[in-house]
Parts: sequence; C-alpha cells; structure tokens
Amino acid sequence: MSVVASSAIVAAVRRFWWVLPLAALFAWAMILRAEKASLASDLLAEQNAHKASIASWDAAVKTAQLLDLENKRFVEERQAEESERIADDYEARIADARARAAASVRAQAAAADQGGRGSAPVPGLPDPARRIDEAACEARLPASLDAADALTATEQAIQLDALIDWVEAMPRVTVDTPQ
Repeated sequence: MSVVASSAIVAAVRRFWWVLPLAALFAWAMILRAEKASLASDLLAEQNAHKASIASWDAAVKTAQLLDLENKRFVEERQAEESERIADDYEARIADARARAAASVRAQAAAADQGGRGSAPVPGLPDPARRIDEAACEARLPASLDAADALTATEQAIQLDALIDWVEAMPRVTVDTPQ
C-alpha cells in the first residue's frame, strides 16, 4: 500500500470515527433484540405451563371433591344399613324379652290361681334344690327381683349391648370404603 492510500484511510477514520461505535451499538441492539424475542417466547411458555398447572390442579380438586362426595354417600348408606340392622335386632330382642316376661307373669299367675281351686298342694322344693337356683343367679339378676324390675334390667342390658354393637360397627364402615 502506498503512503497516499494509507494517509487517505487515516483521514477517513479521523473524519468518520463515529461510525465504529455506532456499528458496535447497532450490533449490540440486534443481539438484545434476539435475546428479547427468546425471553418473550420463554415467558409465554412459562405462562402457558402455569395455566396448564392451574387447570390440572382445578381438575384434581374437582375429582377429589367428587370422590369425597361419593365416599360420603357410601359411608352414610352403609352406616344407615348398619344402624337399621342393629335397630331391628334390638327391637326383636326387646320384643322377645317382653314376650318371655309376659309368659313368665302369666305362668306365675296361673300357678297362683291353681292353688286356690282345691287341687292337691304342690310340695315345696327341698333346700338343696333352692341353692342350685341361687348359684345360677349369682352372675345374673337376684331371684328376689320382681318381674317388672327384671324386665327393665333386661331391656337396659339389651339396649347397652345394641349400643356397643353400633359403636363397634361405625368405624368398620368408614374403613371398608371402596377405592
């Protein structure tokens, strides 16, 4: 290269020195614009993923609520069935106890009525036979209890037994739910 050409280049650089920083700024602006577009697409993807996550959570919550309602209905139906079964058993046992008590009262009344008709008196039981009955009554109601009190005590025992059955049945219902 000649001296004239070199001095012409130097003169052009001195005169147009501002072109180099402008070219650098332009290049930097293009790089930032490309990064901005990339960041905008990343942000859009993140927003879409967030919306999808919200929709997924909403669907899961609705599904869980439906399953919970179904489970609640199932448990309530099973508890009602168990309660009805226990109540029916209770009523049957009470009716049986009342029928036995009524039959016992009728038998006692019939035995007392026969004694006044002039028939041969029935001899009393010897003492050893009475002791056998007393031994049998040790774990039960005393023999001296009248029929009404015995019936009341029997009804209360049946009621407590039914209550125990009901209390034991309710947790089994909630454990045996369908999956």
